[in-house]
Formats: sequence, structure tokens, C-alpha cells
Amino acid sequence: MLKAEMMDQRLFDEEINLYSVVSFLRKGIGIIALCSAIGAITAGIFLWRSQPFYQATAQLVLATSSNPTQLDPDAVALVEPREHVIFRLRSPSAFDQKTVSACSGGGPATPEQIPQNARVTAPSVPSDLIEISFTAPAAEEAQQCVAAIVRGVQEQQALIASNSLDHLKSQIRLLQDQLAENANLLKETRDSGWQQAIYLATRDDAIALRKDIADLTGKLELYKPATLLSPIYAPANAVSSNKISILPAGLLVGFVIGVLINLLKSAYIMQRNRRNRSKG
Repeated sequence: MLKAEMMDQRLFDEEINLYSVVSFLRKGIGIIALCSAIGAITAGIFLWRSQPFYQATAQLVLATSSNPTQLDPDAVALVEPREHVIFRLRSPSAFDQKTVSACSGGGPATPEQIPQNARVTAPSVPSDLIEISFTAPAAEEAQQCVAAIVRGVQEQQALIASNSLDHLKSQIRLLQDQLAENANLLKETRDSGWQQAIYLATRDDAIALRKDIADLTGKLELYKPATLLSPIYAPANAVSSNKISILPAGLLVGFVIGVLINLLKSAYIMQRNRRNRSKG
């Protein structure tokens, strides 16, 4: 019995609270409607006067090179870990003056401004792909900036790979020189019967040298520079302020301000009535 009475009392209190809220909103409907309208109009003016922005996007396949292991001598790996590339592109030091000029749109720019408008992401698959996007007031400017950033990544990766590539090339040249010396020695000993053993040893050495040269050349050819997966894409539609989200936000802010004004008004009236009663 007691429990049923408590539930009835709770329902009664909730009805009173709901009635109070509805009554409060009904009394201040004029101010709330006015503030909501002002909020929506302000959001509309903001959208009308705001500058449109455009975004260009590029998908870049990172450079790979030979990375032999004991289990797989022909294995390849990224020249630079993908996480390092993404981390580097978040720093202003990653952008040279040529890139800054391409991203400035004809006006003054600094390397610090590029990471603010650039976005670099990495899809889960494939593991050698990154996506670079840049937002600018014009589609052509955004496209030029993405192209400049891509060029910078390609040059940086080529520079990182150059040490190992140069090492492979120097080894190939050294083996080719040895092979040339062996060829000359083979010519000298071919017609000498008493030097048949030297000839056979030199010939076997030349075969081994050719095999080593072929192996190193194959490793050299495993290098693939960073390349675009598809042309840089810059849609004609702006990607800036979205009316679907901005207008309701302005309406909501105006509504909240209207409610706050009504609350302050009610508090002021209550305080004034108390003072009048105390004086009386």
C-alpha cells in the first residue's frame, strides 16, 4: 500500500514539474521565438558571408626497396615506415620553400600554415598507401598544394633510398670490373695448354661474378619510387560550412539564450515581489 502511494506521489510530482516547464515555456514563447529567429538569421548571414573552401586529395603509394632476410633474400620493404611519413608531414619542417610557395595561393605563407590545412591519413589496407588532402579557398590552389606535398614526399623518399641504392650500384661496378679483368685473363690463358687449370678457375670465377651481378641487379630493380595511385582529385563543390549543421546550431543557440533570458526575467520578478511583500 505504501509503495503504491509513493508511486502515485512520484507521478503527481512529475506531472506538476512537466506542467511547470510547459507553463514557463508558454509564458516566454515570444522571447524564445525571437531569440531562436535571431540565432537562425545570424547563422544564415554567417553562411552567406563565409568563404567557401575546396579540398584536393591524392593517394600516394610509398617507395619500396630490397630488404633481404635469411628466409627471403628477395624480400622488399618500405623505404621509410609509413608512420614516420605521416608524423613528418605534421611538422612545418617537412615543407620546403617551393612547397610553401605552391600552397600560398599568391599571398604570404609560412611552413607553419600548411599542416593546419593539410590532412594525412593511412588506410588499413594496403599498408604502403597514404592519403594526402589539402583545403584552400580555390580548387586549383588546393590541387597545386597537394601536388607540391606529393613531390616533397617523393624527393625525400628518393633521398632516403639513395644510400642503399648507391651501395648496390658500387658493388655492381666492382664486380663488373672484376669480371672484365677475368675476361682479359681468359683470353690470355685460353690457348696455353700448360695454364689450363688457371683458365678453368678463372672461368668458374667469371660465372660466379655474373651470378652475383645478376642478383645485385635484381635487388636494385626491386626499388619502386613513391607514385600516385590515381591523379590528384579536386571536386568542384566546396567542402566548407554545411547548412545542414550550421543553421540548426544557430537555432538551438537562440533557443537556449531565450530560455536563459526567461529564467533571469522570472528570477528578477520573484525577487522584486519578495521585496514588495517585505516592505508591505
